[in-house]
Amino acid sequence: MCDHGQSKRGVFSAAVAVNEQICEDHFLLRLHICDPVRKFPPSSAGQFVQLRCKSADSREAGHLVEATATTPPQFSLDELTNHQPLLRRPLSLGGRREIDPGTTELEIIYRVVGTGTRWLAGLKSGAELSVLGPLGNAFAIRTDKPKAALIGGGVGIPPMLYAAETLSENNIEPIAFCGAQTSQLLPLTVDGAPDTGGAPSLCTREFTERGAKTVITTDDGSLGFRGFVTQAFQQWCDDSGVAAGQLVVYSCGPEVMMRIVGDICIDRGIECYLSLERHMGCGMGTCQSCVVKIRDNSEQGWSYKLCCSDGPAFPAELIVWE
Repeated sequence: MCDHGQSKRGVFSAAVAVNEQICEDHFLLRLHICDPVRKFPPSSAGQFVQLRCKSADSREAGHLVEATATTPPQFSLDELTNHQPLLRRPLSLGGRREIDPGTTELEIIYRVVGTGTRWLAGLKSGAELSVLGPLGNAFAIRTDKPKAALIGGGVGIPPMLYAAETLSENNIEPIAFCGAQTSQLLPLTVDGAPDTGGAPSLCTREFTERGAKTVITTDDGSLGFRGFVTQAFQQWCDDSGVAAGQLVVYSCGPEVMMRIVGDICIDRGIECYLSLERHMGCGMGTCQSCVVKIRDNSEQGWSYKLCCSDGPAFPAELIVWE
């Protein structure tokens, strides 16, 4: 639990300020945590929160269920009778700001893919939600390198927004590469026509507000560059003239995409951090469910790390892909 804002994480009650659909299956969620004494701890780009996807009055405590040879057990908890999720859902932070001395606003963009996120999508303004966080380690911000490429695919785009804001505040020029299967699944506001050749431009409101030009790619060519976001990034590396030592790359999204991003950066000698996704039960390193193979100096050459507490961002060259 949080101790007067000094702890690294805590459980907080948040009020839904905004929960609106921004494209097909994607929603923008803004949460307000209002507590002038017990404030939401400091957070950074790359961290995430765990949201409890059921009502605040849902029964939490378990109890003994009797059963006999002739009488089946009668279950009553919401997780078993009303299709409510038992575990919290991990979601990346897309941004954070202080509204006033006692109110912190968290910004989250999520896609409806199952029971938990479907429940989230039904929340109205003013509803209360339990938030655990901030969790995980932040992206390493290299102030000695003047440029950064942010490569996000699908729901891997939101943490790139937080990163773009942080980089701009540190006088580092961010360039966002955002990929989606089709224009209908791009969780951004498009201002003007993105360059079909893959040149960065001020074509998305969210990244422009954070000081970043954007390259948009779609698999079907319905918006921007036709092809994969990794192809647009590789083309930019070839054409931009930016030296490898002047650039750092941050990426989040589908694992196959991040593996290609990592390979490109390793081949070119570019520093690269990949934000991995795993099934996370607790988000705090307790359940040991989100293991990742990371290279080390042991006899076997690798050891298991936890995505939630050791990551989720890891240097690309240290990840052992399977």
